[in-house]
Amino acid sequence: MDYYTELLNSLKRGVLHPVYLFYGEEGYLREQAAGRLIDFCRQGGSDFNIDLIDGETAGPGDIVASAETLPLFAAKRLVVVKNPPFFKAAKRAGREGPVKKEKKPAARGENVLLEYLKDPLSSTILVFNTGEPVDRRKGIFKAVQKAGKAVDFTYLKRKELARLLARKADKAGRQLASRALDELLDTVGPSLQKLSVEFDKLLNYTAQSGVITSDDVRRLCPPVLEDNIFAIVDAVGNRRCGEALSGIKDMLAAKEPPLRILAMITRQFRLLLQVHDLVGRGCPPREIAARLKMHPYVAQKLTAQCKNYSNESLVRIFQSLLEVDVAVKTGGQEFYPAVEHFILKLCADPRS
Repeated sequence: MDYYTELLNSLKRGVLHPVYLFYGEEGYLREQAAGRLIDFCRQGGSDFNIDLIDGETAGPGDIVASAETLPLFAAKRLVVVKNPPFFKAAKRAGREGPVKKEKKPAARGENVLLEYLKDPLSSTILVFNTGEPVDRRKGIFKAVQKAGKAVDFTYLKRKELARLLARKADKAGRQLASRALDELLDTVGPSLQKLSVEFDKLLNYTAQSGVITSDDVRRLCPPVLEDNIFAIVDAVGNRRCGEALSGIKDMLAAKEPPLRILAMITRQFRLLLQVHDLVGRGCPPREIAARLKMHPYVAQKLTAQCKNYSNESLVRIFQSLLEVDVAVKTGGQEFYPAVEHFILKLCADPRS
């Protein structure tokens, strides 16, 4: 939250950089930050000095041309480039293949953009806004850092999210029953965008009672697929076979594609295998989160879940899942019978 507060304080003081890169997974705050800059540059309700550019269709030359335009009857001009492709990491040739070499900037026309970043116009605020992962080693990223500021919009910590939601509840005249906030954060996850939508539903639903309870959260906020998968794997690890199979049936009833469910179960065990290895090396949850690029809360939950499995069993489980995947995709087995057999076998002896 500090990065966002710092930006707002800079706006209040009128101290702004000529170039910004907004990136990171917290999309709600990224859009809020871009919106605050738009409000700052909007004079008398006019949008003459605001240019919103689609980075997926506009070229570097178009962006520079807009950035080099002087403001009209105002001190500042704002150029916001949404989804610019210039900061993405190079794609890999295959799962284990070599990284494809990045094309030279000149070959993609980025040289004109790099030249602009060497001496950006002081009357323009150029903002690149992307939710895609960025490669901090790239020359254009370093050029933005040198000319202005790159802001990483990470997910807020759980305590920060809890404070924000408690403040919103108080402002709306609602009380939060015990465990209601924890239930909501466990169900929805750390995304402020999703939390905002679900919390507004809870505020409307509790207009008469004035109290948000855990039951309200469970009734109105269905778990995301990742949480359902986590619950299934947790049930398997604790030998609650019926609960695991019920979870699969619930997702099928909710029209989740079978192959997507299978892919998510495989992903969960892959993560468990990676986390188990790091735990064995003595890595704390925070370091695990950094290495695997996940939220610390997710890393903490995975670390706890690892206690149900040995490293050897996770390897065998992962290999079994690959066999199930091949059997289902080639038509050798139907999805549910194959997954049912897989889960029954694990529940019988999850450490074997």
